[in-house]
Amino acid sequence: MNISIVIPVFNEEGNISNLSLEISRLFLDSVYEWECIWVDDASSDLSWSEIKKLESPNKGIRLRSNSGQTTAIMAGINHSNFDYIITLDGDGQNDPSDILKMIKIMESDLDIDLIQGYRVKRNDNLFTRRIPSQVANSIMRLITGHHVMDLGCSLRLFKKNLMKNLTLTGEMHRLFTLYLLDNGAKIFQTKVNHRKRLSGKSKYGLGRVLKLFIDVVLYKALKIIFINPIYTFGKFALFGYIMGAGLIVAALLLKVLSVKDYIDGTLISTAIIVTATSTLFIGLGLIAEMITRVLTQNSSYHNYIVTDKHA
Repeated sequence: MNISIVIPVFNEEGNISNLSLEISRLFLDSVYEWECIWVDDASSDLSWSEIKKLESPNKGIRLRSNSGQTTAIMAGINHSNFDYIITLDGDGQNDPSDILKMIKIMESDLDIDLIQGYRVKRNDNLFTRRIPSQVANSIMRLITGHHVMDLGCSLRLFKKNLMKNLTLTGEMHRLFTLYLLDNGAKIFQTKVNHRKRLSGKSKYGLGRVLKLFIDVVLYKALKIIFINPIYTFGKFALFGYIMGAGLIVAALLLKVLSVKDYIDGTLISTAIIVTATSTLFIGLGLIAEMITRVLTQNSSYHNYIVTDKHA
């Protein structure tokens, strides 16, 4: 196996050197060809200076503006050279010693496409990190139906070909594993060690739960709509047309049966509104269908700009 390790970094100057040393020692006597790609997400501290001090096979890329963890991960993957990708956080809390364990698991069963770590004992604050994480994972499992133990664990190993035609943007790193599963990945979950942060401070807090909830709802909605958008919106439109026709028939029956001396204008107005809304759904379906096809045909688009490289 040849391994590309992708590490997004934002203001982690105090952790880069130690983490790099741990990874280098890990592969010192191994048979694996590897590289480590450090992606500096426009840090405001000396993170980029620390990255440039690292020797080969460490490499670095620096983004022009702070674009978020998702974009940093995608940048690292797009600049990787090998067939297997490992992602982990740059804060040093993921234990690199778990990497070789993951590699051995994948080597033992090449049908596995994705190995996702889950933290059994977290060395984080109970109220600001551990409880929000548990709530977030529960929300995710309830809405998506995927039983991922620890969606927030960044330590994972997967085959790079899973990323074909898959471009993640915004805050989609929180659901990174779900998108790989939707791309056909066979998953294996394994326990991993979690360590205390030795330098710097966490970028996450209680607001993470709300963001994850929004991300999960968006993920579920897009999954339902954009698989076959015209059919999804078409179902709503068909239901609306049937309801509109029913209202018109009801208004006419009331007149014919002499229940009313006139055609009920309220029913007719409602029927017109429902029918117009249904037509709007058809339009939305067509637009969504066109957007989906454009995105799938234009997989070369990247929403980041690299200002510097180090190899």
